[in-house]
Amino acid sequence: MRPEDLSAFQIDALGELGSIGAGHAATALSQLLGHPVDITVPQVKLVPVAEVPMVFGGPETLVGAVYSRLLGDISGGMLFVAPRAAMLGLVDLLRNRDPGSTKSMNADEEALATHAASVLISAYLAAIARMADLSLLPSPPAFAFDMLGAILEVATVDIGMKAETA
Repeated sequence: MRPEDLSAFQIDALGELGSIGAGHAATALSQLLGHPVDITVPQVKLVPVAEVPMVFGGPETLVGAVYSRLLGDISGGMLFVAPRAAMLGLVDLLRNRDPGSTKSMNADEEALATHAASVLISAYLAAIARMADLSLLPSPPAFAFDMLGAILEVATVDIGMKAETA
């Protein structure tokens, strides 16, 4: 089924699944950080694939991203994306440093960010798998710290995305 063929009911159902997955991921992040994490309710939007980078600030926006392919009953991929400052801030929080302390990422910090994002992706997928009675596993994660346009291009090529709408 093409994304643009989804009914309003199906889009609402995807939003509900997304909320449940995000809630589980927020709980996992809270446990990693040792303090509460607040989230907003995720929104489901259908946008032309070419406009996806604009949702995140444009194709030249510097971001940290962790990508995992989906294994099991559903094919595709999961992409955790955070603006550069947020990714550096996450590393600071995980290292118990004041946010803003980290100015760039070395190999250890990349590994830490990758592990944290992998935990969040796994928590998200586990919640959806339980609700939908599916077998879903993430592949080993890949980290990138680059412009959003380049990261999205690699991710969409990897899953063979041919749709006009995402």
